[in-house]
Amino acid sequence: MTINNGSASAGAEDPSLEGQDIAGIAGNPIPHLDGNAVAGPLWELFRIDIIAAIGRCRHCGAVRVFGEATVYADAPGIVVRCSSCEGVLLRLVETPTRFWLDVSGLSYLQIDREG
Repeated sequence: MTINNGSASAGAEDPSLEGQDIAGIAGNPIPHLDGNAVAGPLWELFRIDIIAAIGRCRHCGAVRVFGEATVYADAPGIVVRCSSCEGVLLRLVETPTRFWLDVSGLSYLQIDREG
């Protein structure tokens, strides 16, 4: 709890929050889902099941099944983060006329063909 002693304006930021990760703070984490939550929107784009695909995180090098990723879907778009380091793997925003897809957090994504 911060007490305003008059030295800072009422709208000043709480110094105790400085440097904290925007992914949530203790006691108030941002809710997230697993990689299954992004299966539908990516199916619309590629017509493949992405959940069993294997990807390599560009940030930490972890190689994992895409379904294990952490998905934040309560924003204007979808953000998929590495379950090992929380680095952003993928961002997807859908508008009425376009999809915007950023996969720069993945070194690769291995997708098996269905037999």
